[in-house]
Amino acid sequence: MLSTITLISSNLCFHTPLLSLINTHNSLNQIHKPLNKPIITHKYHPFQCYSATYEDYQTHPSCSDNSTNSYAAEFGNLLGNCTSIKEVRRLHVVVAKGFGDSRVFLDNNLISVYVRIGRLTDARKVFDQMLERNVVSWTAMLGGYLKHGYEDEGWRLFMDFVDSEIRANSKTLVCCLNMCSGRLDFELGRQLHGWVIKGNFGNMIVESALVYFYAQCGHLDEAFRVFDRMREYDVVCWTTIITACSQHGRTKDAFMLFSRMLSDGFAPNEFTVCSVLKACGEEKALKFGRQLHGTIVKKLFRNDVFLGTSLVDMYAKCGVMEDSRIVFDGMRRRNMVTWTCIIAGYARNGRGEEAINLFRVMKRRKIFVNKLTMVSMIRACGSIKALQTGKELHAQILKNHIEDNIYIASTLVWLYCKCGCYSYANSVLQRMTFRDVVSWTAMISGCARLGHESEALEFLKEMVGEGVIPNPFTFSSALKACAKLENVWQGKLIHSSVTKSPALSNVFVGSALINMYSKCGYVDEAIEVFDSMPEKNLVSWKAMIVGYAKNGLCREAMKLMYQMEAEGIEVDDYILATVLTACGDFERSDDEDPARYSLRSGDQ
Repeated sequence: MLSTITLISSNLCFHTPLLSLINTHNSLNQIHKPLNKPIITHKYHPFQCYSATYEDYQTHPSCSDNSTNSYAAEFGNLLGNCTSIKEVRRLHVVVAKGFGDSRVFLDNNLISVYVRIGRLTDARKVFDQMLERNVVSWTAMLGGYLKHGYEDEGWRLFMDFVDSEIRANSKTLVCCLNMCSGRLDFELGRQLHGWVIKGNFGNMIVESALVYFYAQCGHLDEAFRVFDRMREYDVVCWTTIITACSQHGRTKDAFMLFSRMLSDGFAPNEFTVCSVLKACGEEKALKFGRQLHGTIVKKLFRNDVFLGTSLVDMYAKCGVMEDSRIVFDGMRRRNMVTWTCIIAGYARNGRGEEAINLFRVMKRRKIFVNKLTMVSMIRACGSIKALQTGKELHAQILKNHIEDNIYIASTLVWLYCKCGCYSYANSVLQRMTFRDVVSWTAMISGCARLGHESEALEFLKEMVGEGVIPNPFTFSSALKACAKLENVWQGKLIHSSVTKSPALSNVFVGSALINMYSKCGYVDEAIEVFDSMPEKNLVSWKAMIVGYAKNGLCREAMKLMYQMEAEGIEVDDYILATVLTACGDFERSDDEDPARYSLRSGDQ
């Protein structure tokens, strides 16, 4: 059906009868989550619609009254220079008295200046009272809504614009593409792309907006396709594609593009550097991050709060909390995100006490705390099992009515499980209005760790019944519960589910299966899983060797241990202790084949 929908006509105007079809794409909006912005607090919209200028918005160039035209131009300049609502309203009174054919131009300027100072209600009043509107009127108002985050109002205005059948220009297209990016409306955005091609609207700004749109909707290959076909670039184009790569986890592409950008002679702006620093943090590329800090940040953006915040986060993600704290302490200005990054860094690196101390300083200074700060603080409490502080945070969460936030609630479940409070964790889980795989996995893994194995399996059953698909961590935790219960029947059911999911190739799931079968005495099944694993790590080898040893298969255990050594994986003390306890002493001379050895146990 979608192929039969034509939203855009051949003469590049929107038509009303097809307007109702736009809403058929709403289900597509749930496919991808929007990208996280770089660690900055102001909105990153490099494709904002432009403010009105006389040249852009002159609607009657053939007007015979040159004096009126001149006055209109002068008033347009005055409006552009206004900085307060009082100044704007004085000029608004004068504009309302006349200006004849130039009235549309001045009204457009009024809309733009009201948008610029954040008075959207006043801008909309001007727009609604206009007897005549042109494409600039619509674009200025639409851009205002999007700039200030009123996407629903922007969407309704867009539908009215479609009904007006006024021909759009490239700036309108940029606004519409930004709206599609915000709403993740891939189908409408793709049709707008077709309009850009058919109407030959392609220019650097429109194409950058297309790159941003495709990246937001999760179609990075399409974003690259648009980017590669661009005839000219500027720093905004490069920053858009670098940011997209950084936020989609394609960090190596982000580094490569940044290198290309520099070699092509473009100087990065603060947004570019923020995105590259984010990639450094995700990739643990500490050396490159330090180079950026020394060569670009210190020289070009020394006191930029957003770059300082990105540096704090980069060093924290690379595990260098001392450097992260040095940057934090050296910042002249800090915002809420800066504080959250340093607290999250301490929590992530197991230094919960420092995180809690900083949070108390943050509260004393009356710095606003957001939901991400609370999540980081709950993690900090869990990392050092600070139950009392965790309960105090929970009380604040209830007081501020943010307990329904899925990230906060899931982290609270994890905290209470970590602190051994099964009943509290269960209470939080049961009160959640929506539970995702993270919520359920936190509860299942907590139960398995706390000795509530039967409850863990019941929660798994309830989770699947709600239609939530388990991830590898869920399967691993449930298999650990089966191993402790020696419930091979339930374990085999889980194994059957694993074989139908991508989790089959996960090394931790494979290791959990080996452990479960070995604990239940099913060694043949365990070795079958071991042999079929595409990747093995220390945990996998340990599970199989210990499984052999505890099931009395000492010869196989030691043979596998020597094979493990031969593959360059060090045998740790736990494996040695387990094999020695189960099988007695063993000796192997340096010149002896690892497959041959002598056993001295109580059975011989």
